[in-house]
Amino acid sequence: MGEDIIKHNPMLKEPILTVLALAEEAGDRATLEATALQVWKPSFSQAPAVVIDTLVRHGFLSQQSYVNGEPYEGTLEDMQLDESVPDDAVAEVRLAVTEVGRALAAAYDPASTLASLFGERPRYADVFSAILDAASADEGASREAIEAIVEAAAPTAADGKKVYPQYFLDALECAGGIAWDGAWRTTDAGRATTASPS
Repeated sequence: MGEDIIKHNPMLKEPILTVLALAEEAGDRATLEATALQVWKPSFSQAPAVVIDTLVRHGFLSQQSYVNGEPYEGTLEDMQLDESVPDDAVAEVRLAVTEVGRALAAAYDPASTLASLFGERPRYADVFSAILDAASADEGASREAIEAIVEAAAPTAADGKKVYPQYFLDALECAGGIAWDGAWRTTDAGRATTASPS
């Protein structure tokens, strides 16, 4: 339990973090699914129910069924076939974020991932900061503007090879510092990083 499922499924990063954040507030599964649907992005490849099932299966969420407020050992499907459960019983499934779920969310919190990015790649800190600054403009920053920033900095890797703009875009987007919505825009976490670079 507790392996890094985001590392192995990067496309699930945002859906997983969304569900974990919402699960801290929503006590029952029906509420969590309904709340998640309201903020679910078209780009998310899996439905909220599938992401919740994945998190339960991997131990990031705990799930417990209840009948009339009493714990029930089994699933809702089991309950429907259980003749000892009255037809008018109130059934619910409650979810809770586990410690490993909280640790996963903390590990991928943009403040942490951006601090790691700057800490692990200090030779590129000025370029990352310049991109975050440019994308903080009201109109955001175009790909061409980002490319111009990178070309002006002319960064090179440790082996002396040229580092291309896509490297910086991918690194900052993956760390949660910028997002694309027709232009590159600095996220709240990215703004906090430029205000107090680590």
